[in-house]
Amino acid sequence: MTLAAGCSPSRVAPIVAPVRSAATDAPGPKLGAACSVELYGDSILHGGYLGDRRLREPPADALRRLRPRYRVVDRTVNGETASARSASFASEERVGRIVVIEHGLNDAMQGLPLESALRAMVAKARAEGRQVVLTGLSRTLTGTEVRALGDAAVRRVARDLAVPFADWGSVPVRATEMADILHPAQAYSGRLVEHLARVLDTVAPECV
Repeated sequence: MTLAAGCSPSRVAPIVAPVRSAATDAPGPKLGAACSVELYGDSILHGGYLGDRRLREPPADALRRLRPRYRVVDRTVNGETASARSASFASEERVGRIVVIEHGLNDAMQGLPLESALRAMVAKARAEGRQVVLTGLSRTLTGTEVRALGDAAVRRVARDLAVPFADWGSVPVRATEMADILHPAQAYSGRLVEHLARVLDTVAPECV
């Protein structure tokens, strides 16, 4: 993959100013509902790019289309870190059988304690009787060394805690499939969700 082709520094969108997404989901099913998933993550899983823009089909909507049996609750927030989310995660009410966590890039870029935050979130979700999936970090067109460090941290947590790992870093991308130098455009985002859906299939095959 050519990492520099087709990108311009003027197109990079800051991903460190959190903007809470609107609550669009009504109360969901009780824990134990076979096909329910909650998404936690930053602008990548939110579908955000260039500051205040959002993909025509955000990842949550793509997952609903690909796996219509799922009740998807989108708790993603532009610019959020795992460190910030873990502080409130323990006191939040959840309804999903499966919790997907995509955090990592913002923490890596800011030098925050990513591993401890992820471990705390995984432990809390499991204590509630939920299953957890970690996505790993998607590809970027800049800061590849920092991205790799963050991705390695997520991999360690997945390995140590035996958490299903979607390995988003393994999904190929062209420079022209990026909305800016950090955020996926529609086609790449769609492939990431397809990859995630296949991992969810192994966790809950009855939901395919």
